[in-house]
Amino acid sequence: MNLPHARRSLSCLACAWLVFYGAGICPIYAQQDEATESAYRYDPTEKRDPFLSPFYVPPEAPTPEEAKTPLQRFDLGQLRLVGVIWEADEPKALIEDGGGLGYIVTRGTLIGSKGGIIRTIEPKRIVVEEYETDFSGKRRAQERELLLSIIEAGREGTRTQRK
Repeated sequence: MNLPHARRSLSCLACAWLVFYGAGICPIYAQQDEATESAYRYDPTEKRDPFLSPFYVPPEAPTPEEAKTPLQRFDLGQLRLVGVIWEADEPKALIEDGGGLGYIVTRGTLIGSKGGIIRTIEPKRIVVEEYETDFSGKRRAQERELLLSIIEAGREGTRTQRK
């Protein structure tokens, strides 16, 4: 057998195979490709990103600033309890911010920059439950209270504050 002739025919056969099967003309391979494509679709939901560290913890989604009420823009230390309405069906409290603006609140009102909520209103204080994130990333509830501040009129029109 002539060796160059065998090589030439083998290369022609390889080219024909490539053109015939590679172009998708062959019905057997075309059906397999369609079945494979429709059988599996990759769904990345609830799967971790392979390019991130396995120890990566995604940050919490920040709450939009425009959704906050005026009382949620202040820290509890900037607010003052100046009055309690105890004789009503539901107790109410009057809270004043640093600028002297007053707000009437009831149980369940959102208050404070740390996502606090008013749990109880008592005659001389209100109890606020705030949520703080500690160094390990856990959110913990912490109860804080605002005490009623009483302002009395002193001599010659001066004011003295008593807690």
